[in-house]
Amino acid sequence: MLDFMVTIECPHCDEELEMEDDAFGLFDCPYCGEEFEWGEEEDFFEGIDEVSPVKNRGKNTTESILVEYPDNPSLRITAGVVFSIIMGINAISALMLIFGGLMVSQVEEGISDATGGAVESGIGVVLILIGVVMLALYSMGVYFGVQMSKGKFSALIVCAVITAVSLFMTIISWMNETTDECLRTEEGPFGPECVEYGSPAFPVLSVIIWIVIMAMFASLIFMPKFRSQFH
Repeated sequence: MLDFMVTIECPHCDEELEMEDDAFGLFDCPYCGEEFEWGEEEDFFEGIDEVSPVKNRGKNTTESILVEYPDNPSLRITAGVVFSIIMGINAISALMLIFGGLMVSQVEEGISDATGGAVESGIGVVLILIGVVMLALYSMGVYFGVQMSKGKFSALIVCAVITAVSLFMTIISWMNETTDECLRTEEGPFGPECVEYGSPAFPVLSVIIWIVIMAMFASLIFMPKFRSQFH
């Protein structure tokens, strides 16, 4: 039996699409990615509610526009594993910050006892609190990274939010940094000595990493070919 083709316009972007005359169901426009319905409702088989992707045929071809996006689990697995590894490294850094805060707190307690309470500081407590927040955030990132590799779209959204928060925290931490760092050292009688201090350098590498991850997540979320890999 011959398949007759009809030309229709996408109800969302008005691009021309060629459809089989007896096609029915829900389809995705390749131009705008929006979903639309085509075909008579009475032709639907009972119990079937399947969304099929649509690709407009090229102007110089005679191929059917009805194609399915191939399943590519390696894409989401790679994204999930890479994100989980980065989150794990940051979680370890958070643990180091917590231990550093504990050590600072002990030093502060000793100074306070030696001075009869005249000198007190809460830097250690602040470092511990920041470390706990970071540890919770990045541990959650590891979990949702694993879920994303399994194809969970909700986990993909959570990972994108965690990335945005991490980028924001990186920039805010740099802006609020008040301790100068050593810019130049010279050899002294007891070893290298810092002879020039200055403001901390902008964390270019960290910012680039977070921006690249955000761009990756944006592609996975908004490009229909990649979005189809999640459920």
